[in-house]
Amino acid sequence: MRKIILLAAAVGAGATLSACQNAPAVPTAPAAPSASPAKAEAPTEAPDDAATLTAQFTPSGDLSGQIVNGVISARGARPYQAYLRVGGSMCGGSIISDQWILTAAHCVSGASASSATVRVGLNKLSSTQGQSIPAASLHTHPSYRSSGTAYDIALIRLSRPIVFDSYTQPVRLPNNAVESVLDVAGKFAVVSGWGITETASTSDDLREVSIPITPNPTSCGGSRTPANTICGESYQQKDSCNGDSGGPLAQSYEGSTYVLGIVSYGPQECRGYGVYTRVNAYLDWIRSVSGVGADGPTTPAPAPTPTPGQTTYTGTLTSGQTSYAPSTTGFAYAGGTIRGDLTGPSGTDFDLYLQKKASTGSWSTVARSEGSTSSESVSYSAGSGTYRWAVHAYSGSGNLQLVETK
Repeated sequence: MRKIILLAAAVGAGATLSACQNAPAVPTAPAAPSASPAKAEAPTEAPDDAATLTAQFTPSGDLSGQIVNGVISARGARPYQAYLRVGGSMCGGSIISDQWILTAAHCVSGASASSATVRVGLNKLSSTQGQSIPAASLHTHPSYRSSGTAYDIALIRLSRPIVFDSYTQPVRLPNNAVESVLDVAGKFAVVSGWGITETASTSDDLREVSIPITPNPTSCGGSRTPANTICGESYQQKDSCNGDSGGPLAQSYEGSTYVLGIVSYGPQECRGYGVYTRVNAYLDWIRSVSGVGADGPTTPAPAPTPTPGQTTYTGTLTSGQTSYAPSTTGFAYAGGTIRGDLTGPSGTDFDLYLQKKASTGSWSTVARSEGSTSSESVSYSAGSGTYRWAVHAYSGSGNLQLVETK
């Protein structure tokens, strides 16, 4: 469930808070998918808002991509994601240690621990994947009130420890230095969950979506927001929705994933803004209850000095998405050998393409590497012209690094 804010129809009218909406029961398994189609070449015509990779070791916080209007997460791409059942309602959560789950207060307020069960290490609800662990105790923030939206944060202590594996891992809590790098207006962050999709039904598959954020807004989507929140801005009608509550709003930095926010509330139609509890503001309370503290470097590490003639691009892709480097418009090159070495997350299938611009303005692929692993390499003896890299996520999601040498 996600708290719903109903906006009055009149322009400038105030917002009113409706009752918390219970999510439907866990969906039944969908029909088996058809066989995977043959690989298609990365698109040579990029849309105006196509994602681009970030150059020169800058944090991969710009996570442009596609849960409402999102995409299915590859198993293991969000190993920190938890699924919570409290009575007849569903919520999300974040694994922060082997015995503690971070979630929203409105997911567990007034409930008993005996009514709560947490599942981790799964992507498909109808499967037997992962681990199912009963809750031992529920802890809502002492200042939370069910009639409001402030202090919407809670912790769940599990009755036994989680066994960590490649599909189940804790997410980090951002200290102030990491927060200052990631929680910046206009950055993109990933929210994930099993909540209502664009078809108005809950999802059997874990889904994710990338949205731009604004930290500590005075308003979000026209409604006033409480302190210590993050606004998920309207972007291509992508949003979290009912059933996603309590789930993570996450970003990656220097090889680690941090939970910046917790899905809290938003409008009933789930196609615009969403409000997220800002985790960094509650680090002291989290530590006092669970003993789990913030993580990350005391100060952001300086950018490494690139090897002469070498450029490193970083970013995040979701399954089916294509990103371009250094941009959709490419780079001018006098001629010589161009090499690209792509590294994606384990278990994914990311493909690499080098494209050249013709005098007509169209693009064509001149070199490609389309293996079935997470690492690809391309080397091409290029004449003078304009070139660009295209990275396509054939399957799986996660962070990538592309090293260009020329």
